[in-house]
Amino acid sequence: MAKRKYANRRDWERILKNRYAQIRVQTEQFSGVVALFQIDEVRAPLYKKHKGEEFIVADAGFAWLQYFPDNEPFGVTAMINPEGEIVQWYIDLVDRIGEEEGIPYMDDLLLDILVFPNGDIVKKDEDEFEEAAESGELTPEQVERGWREFEATLERIERGDFIYFDLAKGHYEQLKQKL
Repeated sequence: MAKRKYANRRDWERILKNRYAQIRVQTEQFSGVVALFQIDEVRAPLYKKHKGEEFIVADAGFAWLQYFPDNEPFGVTAMINPEGEIVQWYIDLVDRIGEEEGIPYMDDLLLDILVFPNGDIVKKDEDEFEEAAESGELTPEQVERGWREFEATLERIERGDFIYFDLAKGHYEQLKQKL
């Protein structure tokens, strides 16, 4: 049921050429893997829309800084343009985070939260989550935990207690050096 997303995006056909680096971080603020997926060449840019405005989240020169925390119910991706500016934060609620052949992955639980640099917050895929719950693709425990963690994560973001927003710049600079 859950879609597995690998940090190195190994199955992403849009990407023709990329570079990848990761580090394990063990600090008081964050424990887990931070990965940088640097996009060098694409078949076509990936466009998204917010409030009627189209913007790019993946193209040559873009980077995705990804967090795979040890003890959180989500994975976090900062989508960064060639100028080093974050264009969007994408928070995936997850069933689990793991590692395969040294590459971290997240099993997406369908519920997502987008946060934009101007502070806008968008809840995503609630209908898809409900459909999966109704069809039995999700267990009752996954449904209950998914909604609980979704709301708790939104509260953390809204009260300014989401450390990933503060950590990203430093980790981005650190990982760029490893490419």
